[in-house]
Amino acid sequence: MHRRVLFAATLSAGALPVAARAQGGTAPSTAPSPARWPDRPIRVFVPFAPGTATDNLARVVAEPLGAALGQPIIIENRAGAGGAIGAQAAARAAPDGYSLLFGSATTQAANVSLIRNLPYDPARDFTPISRLGHIAQVLVVHPSVPAQTAVEFVAWLRANPGRNFAAASSGNLAPAAFLVKRLGLDAQGVTYRSPPQALTDVMAGTVPFMFIDMSAVLGHVRAGAVRALAVTSARPSILLPEVPPLAATVLPGFELLTWFGLYAPAGLPEPMVARLNAEARAALSRPEVVQRLIGMGFEPQSSTPEELRDFTRSEIEKWRGLVAETGMEVT
Repeated sequence: MHRRVLFAATLSAGALPVAARAQGGTAPSTAPSPARWPDRPIRVFVPFAPGTATDNLARVVAEPLGAALGQPIIIENRAGAGGAIGAQAAARAAPDGYSLLFGSATTQAANVSLIRNLPYDPARDFTPISRLGHIAQVLVVHPSVPAQTAVEFVAWLRANPGRNFAAASSGNLAPAAFLVKRLGLDAQGVTYRSPPQALTDVMAGTVPFMFIDMSAVLGHVRAGAVRALAVTSARPSILLPEVPPLAATVLPGFELLTWFGLYAPAGLPEPMVARLNAEARAALSRPEVVQRLIGMGFEPQSSTPEELRDFTRSEIEKWRGLVAETGMEVT
């Protein structure tokens, strides 16, 4: 028997709609003169907990970006509700160049289809700055699971119906939901506030498996705390070359990558957009930054603001189809 997969994203009592933008307008600009900007620290919202892929990438990129802008970048983690709490906080901030968002496929695309009353509009409430890169998810199991490959794992699930899996973002949930749906397996998702919290339960054996961003689990795989069985990229990762893609074993043609982008609240003045884009692209081209990100499992990738805008819109539609196909429940 196949069970529908539940993604339970609970918004806090203070998570109210972005009123001005919900009516099609934008908040009044309080931006200083671009010629004097920035003259104080810049706050960056990371809508997931420390140790997640979004947080890991943000901390690598923020350092050279802040140095280029001449002001420190302060990372503010606002986890919860599948990233919606942090993304909403960024959307409600003044478009003055002092509040930015490190968004992801979850906050900027998937949540539109997964959260019924999403308190922000990814396409309307943000100014796109640049793409930042993408990363594969890894299927990991507790060492007690007697499977050494994805094929053996599917056989084990068939022989042990009713098992749970952990998830804390759409990137974690979608490949598990796709695997369960496509192969007709009986497994149920258990939702956590953050991927590190979910991984803790997998390492403890409370939940037998999950998909998780490579940067968040790589050290635990190498330490033997969990066993990696597959990656969601079309090709093996250079960091886990012995772990095959799902596409090469149980899901031919499958690929799902978690992507990231830099955004500002809607209405950011164009000179600030241009400078942020130029500095973000310069940061992502620095060899030491590239090597750090690759070493964590990321593939750096920058873009123009227009390219990120169009990409965001296309990903929103892609996720509509994915949610419909997998049966992930809207909450």
